[in-house]
This record gives sequence, C-alpha cells and structure tokens, in this order.
Amino acid sequence: MDDATDQNPDHALPLPELVEARLADDRKLAEPVKALIREALGDPGNTEDGARTSTGPLYLGKVTVTGFRGVGSETRLKLRPKPGVTLVVGRNGSGKSSIAEAVETLFTGTNAHCSGQHPSHAVRWRNLHQGEQTVVEAKLAVEGDPSPSTLTRTWTGDTFSDSEAVLRRPGHGTVPLEQAGWEQATRAYRPFLSYADLDNLINGKPSEMYDNIAAILGLDHLNAAARRLTAVKRELDAAVNAEKDKKPVLHAALEEVGHDDRALKALLAMEEKGGPDHAVLDALITGAPAADEGRLREARLEATAETEGPDLDRVGDAVDTLRKAVADLDDLKGTAAADAHDRAELLQAALMHSYRHADDTACPVCGTEQVLDREWATRAEAQIVALLREAEAVREAEARLRSAIRALHNLVLPPREIPAVLAEPWEAWGDCRRIADPAELAERALRAAVTLADACAIVAGAAREELAAKDERWHAVVGLLAEWTKLSREAAAAKPRRTEVNAALTWLKKLTTEIRDLRVDAFAGHTQRIWERLRQQSSVDLTHVGLHGSERAAVRKLIMDVTVDDTEAPALGVMSQGELHSLALSLFLPRAATADSPFGFVVIDDPVQSMDPAKVDGLAQVLDELGRDRQVIVFTHDTRLPHAFRSQGLPVTVLKVERGEKSKVHVTSETDPVKETIDDAMALAHTKNCPETALRHVLPSLCREALTTAIVEAAWIRRSRTGRSAERLQAAIDATERLIPLASFALFDDGLVHPDEEVRSRLRSLYGDEGTTLIHQCQQGAHPGGFLPRDPVAFVRRVETLATRIRTPEVQA
Repeated sequence: MDDATDQNPDHALPLPELVEARLADDRKLAEPVKALIREALGDPGNTEDGARTSTGPLYLGKVTVTGFRGVGSETRLKLRPKPGVTLVVGRNGSGKSSIAEAVETLFTGTNAHCSGQHPSHAVRWRNLHQGEQTVVEAKLAVEGDPSPSTLTRTWTGDTFSDSEAVLRRPGHGTVPLEQAGWEQATRAYRPFLSYADLDNLINGKPSEMYDNIAAILGLDHLNAAARRLTAVKRELDAAVNAEKDKKPVLHAALEEVGHDDRALKALLAMEEKGGPDHAVLDALITGAPAADEGRLREARLEATAETEGPDLDRVGDAVDTLRKAVADLDDLKGTAAADAHDRAELLQAALMHSYRHADDTACPVCGTEQVLDREWATRAEAQIVALLREAEAVREAEARLRSAIRALHNLVLPPREIPAVLAEPWEAWGDCRRIADPAELAERALRAAVTLADACAIVAGAAREELAAKDERWHAVVGLLAEWTKLSREAAAAKPRRTEVNAALTWLKKLTTEIRDLRVDAFAGHTQRIWERLRQQSSVDLTHVGLHGSERAAVRKLIMDVTVDDTEAPALGVMSQGELHSLALSLFLPRAATADSPFGFVVIDDPVQSMDPAKVDGLAQVLDELGRDRQVIVFTHDTRLPHAFRSQGLPVTVLKVERGEKSKVHVTSETDPVKETIDDAMALAHTKNCPETALRHVLPSLCREALTTAIVEAAWIRRSRTGRSAERLQAAIDATERLIPLASFALFDDGLVHPDEEVRSRLRSLYGDEGTTLIHQCQQGAHPGGFLPRDPVAFVRRVETLATRIRTPEVQA
C-alpha cells in the first residue's frame, strides 16, 4: 500500500475527498453527469440506515454471559480494553467457545453453530441449567468517549433469532444496535473468526471468497453509488425498452384496422421525423376533429348514416286528408249549393269588373248597354251575400282541399346535403311540391315517399354498419395507441438522462477498478507477509493473491497462486489442512487489521487446530504483531500457543476457563505454570500431619513436574534462538520420558539427546552438584520406594530455585 501511495499521492486522500478531487479535475465530464455522481454518492459519513459510525476504534472490556450455550449462571470475562494479545485457554467442553460465540452473537445476532450454518448443524443455544434467562453484555471503550458504553443482547423468545440488542453510549442515549452504525462494518471488517469461519474462508464458494476480500477494500461507498446509479439506469432502460417492445405490436394493430384514415394518420405520426408527433396522436386518442380530407369523408359517411326519409305516417295521413277533401268537393258538384257557389262567383267577377270599369255600364258578356249601373251593383251585392250563404258548404270544402294540398307540400323538405346515391328518389319527392292537381299530388307523393323512405333506410343502414365496423376496429386499437404514446413520452424524457447515467456509471466503475487494484495489491502484500510467518518450514510459497471479476459479475473468485518447491500449483489442491488454515488466517487477519475498520478488537476461536509446532510459533509472532495496535482475543484449548508466546518472549495475557457443575464457568488469570506447580507442592509440604505416602510420592512428583515444565520451556527458548526444527524438537520431547535425557534439549544447542553423564556434567557446571541430586530425587518419586525429604519445605524451595535457573538457558558460544 505504501508503494502505491507513493506513486499516486492522491490515493492517500480519504475516499470521498479523492472522488471529489477527480470530479473537479475531469474537464471532459459534463456537469449534469458530475451532479448525478455526487447525488449517487450522497453523504459518506452515513451508513445505510442513516446512523453515523463512531470515529475512534472500539475495544472490548468486561464481557458477561448468562445462559448461553455451555455457560449457565453469569460468567465474566475481564478484558483490558486496549491493544495487546489475550489468550483464553480451556479444555474442550470448558465453555470457552461458548463465550467466543456469545461475543460474536452480541454484535451480529448470529453465529455459524447456533444458526445451523455449520456442518454439524444447529446446537442448543440456551443453557439447560439456566432456565429462561439468556443475556450477553459487554462493556465497550470507544476512543474519544469519556466513559464506557454498554452493549446488551437479550433473548425474548424461544428461537435463536428472538433477541434484541441495545447500545447505551455516553452522550448518545440508548438506541437499538441497528442504529449504532456498525452493521455494514461488521460485514466488511468482520472481527470474529470461529473455526467454522476459518474453514469457510478457504472452502467457501468462489463468489463468497471474493466477497469476503472485496468487502474490506473500502470501496463500499463507491459500490453503493454504482448500485444506486444502476437502479436508476434500470428504470430508464425499462422505459425505453417498454416503448420499443410495444411499438411493433401497435404497428401491427393499426395495419389491421384497414381503410381507416385515423389508423393511417397514427402510423404517420408515429414515424414523424425527429420523433413522434404526440399532439396528433393525442387528438386521435381523444377523438378531436381534424380539418382534413379524411375527416370530411368520415363526416359525410356519418351524415349518410343519419339520413332519414319522409315520415310515412305523416305522409299517409296527409294523402288521406287530401283525398278526402277532393272527395268531399266532388260530392257537392250539381247541387244547389254548387250552383249558388258558381253564380256567386260569377256575380263577384262581374261586380269586380264594374268596379274596375265604372264608366262602362255595358255587360261584358252580351254587350247590352246601360246594364251594369249603380243600381245593378247594389242588387248584385245583396244577391252575392245571399248566394254565398247558400254556397257555404262548397266554400268550406274548397278551403279544406287547399289546406290538404299545402300540408302535403310542406312535408316535402329535402336536406341541405343529399347523398349521391339518394339523389333520384329525393328529386322525385321534391317534384311533388310543384304538383297542383290534388289527385295527381296524392298519387305521386305517396309513391315517392315510400320509395325514398326505403332507399334512405337501406343507405343509412349500410353507412351505420360501415361506421360501426370502423369504430370497432379503431376502439380496439386506440387503447394500445394511448399506452404507446405515454411510453413514447417517457422514453423521450428518459433517453437524455439515460445517456448521462451511463456516462456516470462508466466513470465511477473506472475509478473503482483503479482504486480496487491498488488496494488489492496492498492487501495481497499483507497476506503474503503473514503467510511467510505462518508457513514455517513449508515448501509452499504464496506468489499471488488477487480478485477476478467484479462485485456483480456472475463469475467472480479469489485467486491464490502458489509454488511448491518452485513449481506452480493451485493453492487448494496441494496444501495440507494445517497449511490451509494458515492460509485462511493470512486472508482473515488483514481484514481485521484494516485501518478503516471501526473495531479495535478481533476475536479468534481455535486457530491452532491442525497446525504443526513451527506454525504455532509463527502464529504467535503474527498475533503479537497484530496486537501492537489491535486488541487480540484468542480462544484455544491448545496449550502450545501460550507456550509459543512464552518461549519467544512475546507479551501475552493468559486467562484460564474451567467448567464446574451445572454449567458454572469460571474465568481466572492463569499463573506461571512452574510457579503454580511449586505452589501446590509447597502447600502439601506445609500440611500438618500429612501422610508419609503423600510426602514420599506426590511431593517429589509435583517437583518433577515443575522441573519438567522448566526444562521444556528452556528447550523451546533455545530452539527459538538457534532456529532448530520445531517438529523435530517436539517429537524428541514426546519420545523422552526421563528428566536427565530431557535436560539435553535445555542445555545444548544441537537438539540431540546427549549421554546421561554428559548431561550431569553440564548440570554440575551450571548449577552445582545439587542440580543433579534434585533431579535424581524428584525422579525417585515415581519409583515404588519413592523419596522422603527430611525437610519438605526446604526441598521444595531448592527445586524452585533450580527450576528458575533452568528456565532461562544460556546460549553457548
């Protein structure tokens, strides 16, 4: 990472500042695109749920576990909330793993064993001896806070998932754990590693292994922005694609409408140069009229469909009335009334003639002079009145006839526009208005009306059928046209923004890849440095660690290239189980050590399994280095790890876990193993009235155990200084039963078992004659006769002095 930073100084900037600097420097990127990127990035200080993470590293203080897995009544694990290594040691079944899983569950709400993710399936998460109460709590030290915070998880139901966690932080009140801002960091910089997790790191799916490493590269901020932009792009793509997918369907539907000017107009509007003519389409959808020839033709067809012929009922009544009036008038012919009527008309005509020609008194018919005088006029007027009274019936009949003719004429009213196909019958009907003869009028009017009415019914019916067919086809497609027009508008609005979003995504992905590659190189370098420590005496060399694919790629995997004795090979196929676990630790620890992580602690459970002694020494060195700026808590049943710390002179705090009846778990500080054994021997030596058998056999055996521990410790220290093989030393120690041969490993640098006399000589030269004597006396305790010291207390003190001197061996020149 340092090399990459030296070559690219801007990468030393915090990620948000780096992105902003790059945006400001990029002159080719359009401002709307930059605005999109800034909007997608949002506030980097906020987590997904809006809560802010703590600014300083977080350390574990006192952990309290009640009723969880193998822990019954309340058990306390007292930790110092600061960097350093703490080993929590206990036999299998002592409850140490229950405490480790309790801490993990406290922060995450789950763990592999209790949730059933481990191959051994789910285990009982609630302790059998504790009843219904299950609580895990931890004091937390957050850098910058004046006093500790408290994180508490309480189970409220009968299933493992029925739990609630709350955080009480000074100055911030009490909030659910989800609002503490650690959820994303817990996934990215997971500070918990169980044995199951260790196995999954190597044997998990390729995509999961990729995600485990990709998460710690600190690119979540950029990846989240890319996801937001991708979501926007998906919506815009959906709008554009929906219009494209619907268009051919609409085309086919419009073409099926047939000879309908609206369909043709819609097709032309859809393909308008420069984009669809939405105004025309809207008019077609709403049925708004358009001033064009097609619309006029449709209007004429609609008019034809509405054409109505004469009302045959009214025409029939008018014809009947006319014919009756004609008959009534015919019936009066030849009667006195008719004669009086004719005479009255004749006299009226003569009287009118005389009025017009007052100076002419001659009769206009016979020429008689002096006939039409004033006296005649007076008599004619009186006679006309009398005749008209007599001819009233004829006058009324004639009035009725005239009224009947007029009524029938009034029914002959042609429309303003006559369809061409109806021109002839309408003309015949119109001619009836000019017929004066009532009998002819009655005959021709009735015939023309019936003909015209039948023709109108036929023509209008055909027009209505044609309109109905066209409307049915059009209505079937107009809904589809409305839908496509809406989609077309949305697509038109989406296209410019989609171009901007694509540009923003391209820019963001390019920057993400660049930063990812730099950080992958730094991560790989850290992993290789850890592997070099853990690979002690292994022929496997880790040559490359990298990521293939991208966050959302269908195929993405973690690549690990190794060589075995300089021959390339796939890592997972050539490594032993211990080497694989060491490799998994090499991948996990850089995650926990990432500077961006808010967690100042890391909890590891059972990391030593399957490791040979040399790798245990290397693990102690790696943990010691990690513990210089991290709080490292390791749970283990393997005593080799505490021994590896002590033999290499590495600082460590060791806590011992023991389990009593009813799941009562005790955690105590482990004392010096030599001192602990000497204390037991001294307590026996001070016992009043102690049985002789105990003093003869048990006391020497305890002292022998103290010397054995001191000798083995010295042997390992000498091995660390001289670089001898750890495997061979452990095998030699396991095969040696007597103290004198065992002392060879603590006294000589070659790691060989020297002759007894040579060992005794070396002991006398370093510790005097008493050294060989005390070893011999302790050895006798295992024999049938045993060894009974005259002064048990003095004997134990001399053994303690010898053990203290042996523990720190001198290196031979």
